[in-house]
Amino acid sequence: MSDSFQSAYQEEEYRLERTMEEVDSQLERLQNIPVYTGHDFTEQVLEAGREERRTALSKSAQQPYFGRLDFEEQGSGARKPLYIGKIGVDREEVGEHPLVIDWRAPVASLFYSFTGGEASATYEAPEGLIEGLVYLKRNVVIRQRILERVADTYNRDSDQPAVSDEFLVYRLGENKDNKLRDIVSTIQAEQDLIIRAARNTALIIQGVAGSGKTTVALHRLAFLLYQYKEQVSAEKMVIFAPNHMFLDYISDVLPELGVGDIQQRTFPDWAMNLLGLEMPLANTSDTLNTWFETPDARPELNDDVPGRYKGSIRFMELIREWLSGMEADSVPDMDFSPWDGKVLSKTEIENWFGEEYKHYPLAKRKERVMARVHRWIEMELKKPMPEAVRKERKKKRLLVRKPMPKNGLNTSRLRYTNSCSKLQRVVLCQPRSAGLFQN
Repeated sequence: MSDSFQSAYQEEEYRLERTMEEVDSQLERLQNIPVYTGHDFTEQVLEAGREERRTALSKSAQQPYFGRLDFEEQGSGARKPLYIGKIGVDREEVGEHPLVIDWRAPVASLFYSFTGGEASATYEAPEGLIEGLVYLKRNVVIRQRILERVADTYNRDSDQPAVSDEFLVYRLGENKDNKLRDIVSTIQAEQDLIIRAARNTALIIQGVAGSGKTTVALHRLAFLLYQYKEQVSAEKMVIFAPNHMFLDYISDVLPELGVGDIQQRTFPDWAMNLLGLEMPLANTSDTLNTWFETPDARPELNDDVPGRYKGSIRFMELIREWLSGMEADSVPDMDFSPWDGKVLSKTEIENWFGEEYKHYPLAKRKERVMARVHRWIEMELKKPMPEAVRKERKKKRLLVRKPMPKNGLNTSRLRYTNSCSKLQRVVLCQPRSAGLFQN
């Protein structure tokens, strides 16, 4: 063992002891505060914050960090050791730099993007582009509060070569179980670019089987929830998987990263719940047996096989044609008259539907138009008129069809029709004559 390695190991061992003391101290203090269960809103908010910190500290107590980056910001004149972990931990002293920096923080991106060299390094922060010099990039392995491994992947003050590949191979060769695990300590520069891509961007991750597509996608979800916590919530995210076995396989990754409450569903389960349908799904084992159990009796594989047909251009065009027909028939071909003498013209309704709300999806457009019709009726009812007439017209107002539910489909009117024969067992078709209003 070289003197430099021994010195680095002793340095990190000392740092780990100090970190564990700080984490244990903060956790003990929070655990000694009685959990608030009352009804005062302010106290409930404070308790929620304390519980969040308790959870974070509990997870950090066994493995507080996995990397160190010594960085000197341009113009500061001081280089700081930054320790990076799965979950950030602040010091109790106000104004001090964090004890552990969350891997999703802007400055932590240097740990993944910097691959060596004498040139300066930059990262994007809320206040703009930050430039500086990286002096040390170090990987550490901590398990159950014990320092097991120290490996410098870059050292500006050393003549020794970097060992980034060696450390990556070491982590990849560790004992694995039958669950997918996080890769925060070994994220590569190319993967980090995907994880930290802009929020409002359609992102397609391509790669061969086993290349890490799912892992990178899950880490991106964790990043988005951290970086845009004020605009994005886990409850509004959903992960679609091909089957329940795959869901079980990936189920531990997000909790390991401190992320919860994201729906993880198969598409059929999600669609059935959204539509409020309670019917048994076809047993897929029969289909699997047909295609794989008896190869000699396997049906002919052509473009009309359901699995291929539903993924074909033909099927896409069929759905597009059907949706175009639904859109054309969504507005009644007549004026709307809630009572004698008052008419909302067909032209006005078509203008709302086809122009003002054109950028909305079809179901949302229907909701918007119906809300607009209701507002128009309310305004008409506010005009001067005898009270008896007003009451009579309010009763007639109920003849206007209520807005569609939030899921965009009126499930009480869903049914199969002869014109939907090509779509049977694939989609539910809405009667084309439904329109916006009831007679």
